Amino acid sequence: MASSIPCLSGLTKPFPKRKVGRSLQVRAQSFGDEGSSANMVDANLSVLRERIEEVKMKERLKRCCKSEDGWYYQSGYDHKLKRDAKFSESLELVGLVSMSVGLSFFSGTLCLCLVSLLVHLNQ
Repeated sequence: MASSIPCLSGLTKPFPKRKVGRSLQVRAQSFGDEGSSANMVDANLSVLRERIEEVKMKERLKRCCKSEDGWYYQSGYDHKLKRDAKFSESLELVGLVSMSVGLSFFSGTLCLCLVSLLVHLNQ
């Protein structure tokens, strides 16, 4: 009873061959040519680099001005200006309250006068 081993090479698929495509062309360019480059991507890249440098500079300045508590204090803080602002807000609130109370009294008086006039006319 001799049995033969089936051939496994017919069951497996061969790996597909990779297609060799064109290689990408890489263009070298110096750092100084980026601002005057005709290529829009290179020009935008230089603008982006400048903006990144500006943001880094602003962050450095903020870190230098930061106090130990972690709060940013403005050097030009004026207590008198803040007091005047609070005083004007208080005056606005008093004005609104007095206007609403005055309007209530005025509308009540007007309603009483109209009712009184109607009662006198019906007699």
